[in-house]
Amino acid sequence: MKKLTILIVLFLLYPCLVLGSDEDVFKTSYECFDLKGDKRWKATTQIMQVTDGRENIYLITEKGEGIFSGFKDKMSWIATLEFKSSKDTIIPIESQKHIFDENGKMVTSSVQKFDFKNKNVSCTRKNLLTGKKKEKDFEFKHDIVNRLMLGLYIQKFLENKKTEDTVQLLSSKPRLYKVKIKVIDQETVSINGKEKEAYKLCLDPDIGLLNILKVFIPKAYTWHSATPEYEWLKYVGLESTVNSEKVEIRTVD
Repeated sequence: MKKLTILIVLFLLYPCLVLGSDEDVFKTSYECFDLKGDKRWKATTQIMQVTDGRENIYLITEKGEGIFSGFKDKMSWIATLEFKSSKDTIIPIESQKHIFDENGKMVTSSVQKFDFKNKNVSCTRKNLLTGKKKEKDFEFKHDIVNRLMLGLYIQKFLENKKTEDTVQLLSSKPRLYKVKIKVIDQETVSINGKEKEAYKLCLDPDIGLLNILKVFIPKAYTWHSATPEYEWLKYVGLESTVNSEKVEIRTVD
């Protein structure tokens, strides 16, 4: 059961921005609510193309604040991800996240560096309050994603007419999990007072020998527009671990 308590369970499918060729910066905002409808936090994300001469390299920057799992008080954060975009997929290069308390003091810092040539990712996480530092390397066999790029990865998944795929999802702990992504329905959803046709996808964790215990884990779902550019609309599921709140995260755009 210890493994279950730290299982990411598809967590935090926040942004999905549309990558295009005619704009320099893309922005979106989204909010997280508990199932009573009370707002927990809000975040804004932008994507811009890197202009250092490398081809098809982009930078996601997410800024957010509010109450989220793992912290009792209001916190804020800045997360970045440098990645390469191709016709078929999203390839992460380096990701960083810094979390701050209400006074602006940094409390945690994490870095993830991806090496696709050797199929390896190196992770460093520091707790600046206790001085503890965790370093870990993982080898991956499937496409690898983290929270910040998951929405974009699914956008590419839908653009390429896929209905099912398996990826490896890297958490900030850090831990690496195998997850099955599957389109399960097409339905009309209400987003900010507007009706939209959407694909409903299920994110199903493969926890190996513990699969028999998945009956105790609430399923997570995400909705993307059913028409190009297949933008992300909302997520319903656990906010982080199996002990965290079940939440709904939805775009405000």
